[in-house]
Amino acid sequence: MALRKKQKSRMRRLKLRKPSVTQNAYQRGRIDGFQKGREDGFQHGRTVAQIASNNAVAVIETELPKIDVLVIAAGMIPSLEIGVLQPFNALNKSSNLKYDMKLEHEVSKEMIAAADTIVFVRNVEPSAYTLLELAHQLRKRTVYVIDDNFLEIEPTTAVGQYYCDPVRRETFIKFLRSAQTIKVDAPDLGTYIQERFNKNVIYFPGSVDFDWLDKQKRSDRGREQIVIGYAGGEKEEDFSPVIPALNKILDYYGGFVRLEFLGYIPKAFVDRPSIKFKGGGMEYKDFMKELNRCNWDIGIAPLADTLFNKGKTNNKFREYGACRIPGIYSKVPAYVPWITQGESGYLVEHTESAWFEGIKTMIEDPPMRERIRENAGTAVRQHFSLHTCVDHWKKFILKM
Repeated sequence: MALRKKQKSRMRRLKLRKPSVTQNAYQRGRIDGFQKGREDGFQHGRTVAQIASNNAVAVIETELPKIDVLVIAAGMIPSLEIGVLQPFNALNKSSNLKYDMKLEHEVSKEMIAAADTIVFVRNVEPSAYTLLELAHQLRKRTVYVIDDNFLEIEPTTAVGQYYCDPVRRETFIKFLRSAQTIKVDAPDLGTYIQERFNKNVIYFPGSVDFDWLDKQKRSDRGREQIVIGYAGGEKEEDFSPVIPALNKILDYYGGFVRLEFLGYIPKAFVDRPSIKFKGGGMEYKDFMKELNRCNWDIGIAPLADTLFNKGKTNNKFREYGACRIPGIYSKVPAYVPWITQGESGYLVEHTESAWFEGIKTMIEDPPMRERIRENAGTAVRQHFSLHTCVDHWKKFILKM
């Protein structure tokens, strides 16, 4: 019985013993290749899963020097200079802030990787939004600077049609929802965005660099004429009630009153020989110097009371006040909080009759014009200095 058990145990061991197999080079290579492919496949899967789970992108190697801020602008326009580049240049001098400014099409992934904070300015193109997404994937701090409400703009001009394009409107909304911080120049625009898209909205107005103006000599012009001027961009619709009012002023006062336009002139005045016009297209610094040289008796700032204009800032009050030009303004949210009637400016309803009577009042009251000239200049220096704007950027956005 014991012998049978030993034999069965021996047979069982023989059955379990694997026979030796001789493999040729092709077979060995095929098996090794299969194992390597299998391991590479699992490794690739683990890498993809890790990227997906962390919502990250592969590390972008860059030899670019590190900077504090990369500014990505939609275009070279005055609001970029006023609201961003002026204070950043000052911060570069006072606090050694390192920044670079690029237009949308000039930006590379490496540039975003090299910066700590990415500041977008008025961007609405889908290609720009992909840069915002990349910035978030690279865990960069993002700021969206916007000074116009493109959702309320009317498609009655080429600019309006551009921003009313459905794709750009949707991209604009994505920027408002996704940027970590929204910076606005007007409180009404800030409220609009907070109630609909993003709670993290910071408001403070733009600045005036008085160094440009204080170094410029300006002599008072001895003249018998009263000069009424406008400086700024195209505002054909906003000028609608002002044009007939100005025509009445010219008819009423004859050669005693003259009109001057800097940057834009309404079509109704283009062919009139007695009206002076100088085109725009200059850098903002040169524009302000030219406005300062104008030394007008009255500066006009028409603005219709529309949803789009509710998002506008008090730009004309800052510019006229800085250049000590007595201003007359439409009675709209952009100007009402800043103007004491007859002291720092003159407010009128946005109608033909109100504009006519307001301009007439200013023409016939030289002491009031002089009072406004002095008070507006003081108010602008107090509230809109470059130093104040720099402090706001440091405290509320850059956290310096």
